Amino acid sequence: MKLTLKILSSILGLILVSLITLWLTVTHWLPLVAKPYLPEGVTLSLSQPQIDFSRAALDISQLQLNVDDCRLLQLQDATISGFSSVLSSGFSASDSDVLSMNIAHLKTNSACLHHLPVTETHNPPTDVHSLLANLPAFKLNITDIRDEEWQKYHGELLIDAQPEHGSQLIFQGDNLQLSAEITDNDQLTINQLMLKLDDQQLNLNGKLTLPITTDSMPQQGEVSGVVMLQESQQRWQVDLSWQQSQGMLSVKDMQQSTPLAMLPWRINSHTLSIQQGIWQWQQDGLPLRGGINLQLDNWQDTLADMRVSARVNMVTEGSKGKGNLVLSLAPSPINLLQSEMLFSLNGQIKYDDMIVDVRLPAMLSGPLLSPKVTFQPQALLRAYGRLSPTMTLQEARWPLAGTAVDLDGVTGRLQAIVKFQERYWGNFNLHLDGRAENFSLDQGLWQWRYWGDAKLPALNADWDLQGRGAWHDSLLSVNSLNTGFNRIEYGLVSMSKPRLILTEPLIWQRNADIADFKGAFSLSTQRMTFGEDSYLPPTTINATVRGKSPSDFSLNGNLSAQQVGPIPFYSRWDGSRLRGMARWPKQPMTAFQTLIPPDLAITLREGDFYAQAAFSISAEQGFIGGGHWRVKNAGMWLKDGDIEGVDFVLPWRLQQSTWQLGINSPVQLRIKQINNLFELSDITADLSGYYPPSDSHPLQLKAVGLRLLDGQLSLPLLRWPQREPATIKISNIELSHLFSTLKVSQFALSGRVDGELPFYLTNPEWIIHQGWITNRGPLTLRIDPQFMQSIKQDNISAGAAMSWLDYLEISQSQAEVNLSNLGQLTLRARVKGLNPLAEKKREVQLNYHHEENVFQLWRSLRFGSNLEQWLEKNL
Repeated sequence: MKLTLKILSSILGLILVSLITLWLTVTHWLPLVAKPYLPEGVTLSLSQPQIDFSRAALDISQLQLNVDDCRLLQLQDATISGFSSVLSSGFSASDSDVLSMNIAHLKTNSACLHHLPVTETHNPPTDVHSLLANLPAFKLNITDIRDEEWQKYHGELLIDAQPEHGSQLIFQGDNLQLSAEITDNDQLTINQLMLKLDDQQLNLNGKLTLPITTDSMPQQGEVSGVVMLQESQQRWQVDLSWQQSQGMLSVKDMQQSTPLAMLPWRINSHTLSIQQGIWQWQQDGLPLRGGINLQLDNWQDTLADMRVSARVNMVTEGSKGKGNLVLSLAPSPINLLQSEMLFSLNGQIKYDDMIVDVRLPAMLSGPLLSPKVTFQPQALLRAYGRLSPTMTLQEARWPLAGTAVDLDGVTGRLQAIVKFQERYWGNFNLHLDGRAENFSLDQGLWQWRYWGDAKLPALNADWDLQGRGAWHDSLLSVNSLNTGFNRIEYGLVSMSKPRLILTEPLIWQRNADIADFKGAFSLSTQRMTFGEDSYLPPTTINATVRGKSPSDFSLNGNLSAQQVGPIPFYSRWDGSRLRGMARWPKQPMTAFQTLIPPDLAITLREGDFYAQAAFSISAEQGFIGGGHWRVKNAGMWLKDGDIEGVDFVLPWRLQQSTWQLGINSPVQLRIKQINNLFELSDITADLSGYYPPSDSHPLQLKAVGLRLLDGQLSLPLLRWPQREPATIKISNIELSHLFSTLKVSQFALSGRVDGELPFYLTNPEWIIHQGWITNRGPLTLRIDPQFMQSIKQDNISAGAAMSWLDYLEISQSQAEVNLSNLGQLTLRARVKGLNPLAEKKREVQLNYHHEENVFQLWRSLRFGSNLEQWLEKNL
């Protein structure tokens, strides 16, 4: 008996020691035991489990599944107990024999699936009802479950499996939420499925009957949902229904109650197909519609055995008829890791007056989750048609053969050839050719060169363009630019060989942390002509660009044209407004001699000019500018005289196409002397107001005055638009100077006169109307004796009458003056005087009427002393 007890206790002790040993070495032998049950290449590792007897629970701090060096699954802080825990999800407590598992963190990496070898297995289908009925009751709570490739869809997973009463699954995350349950009659109810993508949100719910076996489809079901597009604020209703082996998937715009897609489908044990599906869409006002045919063969087999084929077309309509674009996919295997699918996009797109020809054979290769599309030989996009009533696109070509597109960007040759005609400006040809290496926005490398030419009849010019550039990661650069015209002729202005070149590469660093935008250019022209003979000598504008981006930079430079300038300018662009200023330093007036046509016979001889201006340009306010010009002590020779002592100040402002002349002070003109037909001196004039003028904002000429003929002429106010005539006042004019200047030899008149001449700007008939001139004191009229003698010889009676006037002392003279718009001067004079040389001092009263065209008279007198002025100017 004692021996038996010893043997029994030894066996029990040995078993106990073995169990303890097995428990302590579980991390070593369990991975070996599990290996046959794991997929090939997958290994298991775990930390030492701990038993908590107080809670009757098993704790595992870490468990991992690895594929080669890739961690497929990592489980942290797991607890398995034989009783139910009351979870925060709202599950109610259940009996203590329910298996419960709580996991704090579960991380997966779907990228590791690429490391798994592809194996073919032929497992018999499983009865779904039996599977659910034989599942033990359990509860699973994973506080944080996430995949490395889909981090944004992490959340908390709760599963409550109660085969007799139904099972429930809940997933709660920021971008993914799911609530579903399986009832005891094998019905799957989706209470909520919410999925947030980048710019849209999907909400689904529905019911379906679970299939009989795992290799068959559910017998019937209905699923409906709403897709919300965040950017366009559109809401789509999605409905999926089926009965036995056929069903319908429909999509409808909820706001317009417009069906977007109707896709009837059928399914059997080998094929899933969509036949004669239709769709329609509005894109920027262009109606699009078409059909869909898709077939998936061997859908129940592995992906490697599946074959997919499709044909989708799109119908467009423009002024030139209908266009049909077809996407065709030949039957192709589905390979998640190394797919090769040939497809083509062929046909036409027509909208308005435009046609786009599409011929794009292509190959889709590589992993389906990150595919690569390579365009095959003869891949080409071509467009032509009328872009606007005045512009016709003759042809635009984009050859794409050999170009590839994948998640890293575009690789290959990128070309564009554009030819278009503008009805007024002419024909243009533009070319772009370059090569890209994994290029996408701010990633990879794209190098290009560009060139072009045009013939512009409107400018009588030929235009050319060429340059190079590159886009490397976030650095965009135009390394060279050379563009210009052989000449430009527009109206009275012509330019000889204007050309713009980059003197420093134009560089834009788009990375906000090291943002930079800089470059330099030069704009030059050999000669700029105004009219026949006015011109500027070779002119150059040099400018530099410095800033952070094309919406934030400074543009500074200067303009020079031999003796003109340099004129520095400074400006800044902030993305919505260009502000700047220019300053013209003091320089001699003789620098502007080339701007004066030689036939005017004006020669600048002295004086200085300087100016400055500031401006602002924006879309809201347009152009706003202001500044002042100044001419100081200028002098010039004229064809019939000269001008000296000219001072001119012009403060100005321009806004909304309206000039304001004179801001804080009026425009001022001061001229010391003008020597011409008449000698004028001390000339003054002030101008202020707006141009174009209006009743509320008139243009006013004030304080006009000058000295001539030893007297004074003044104009107190001239307003435009004119409401009343302006009055030209004549004061103390000496008539002897007038008749001497006019070189009248038959008679002489001396003495001083005053007068007022009402002056009209917009009168349809008169320039001066009802003006008057009267003597200021005694006037004396003398007739040349030889002239008197000739009259007496020709006509004795006329000579006797004229003898009364051979010497006349005028005590009273009154003249009415009118001048028409055609230059016709009418003078009616009444003269009262005395001839002291005649017997009894004859008293004379004379009524005099005279008419003459003053425009013709002026032309006959203006050539007075040309020789004298020429000698002074040249000798």
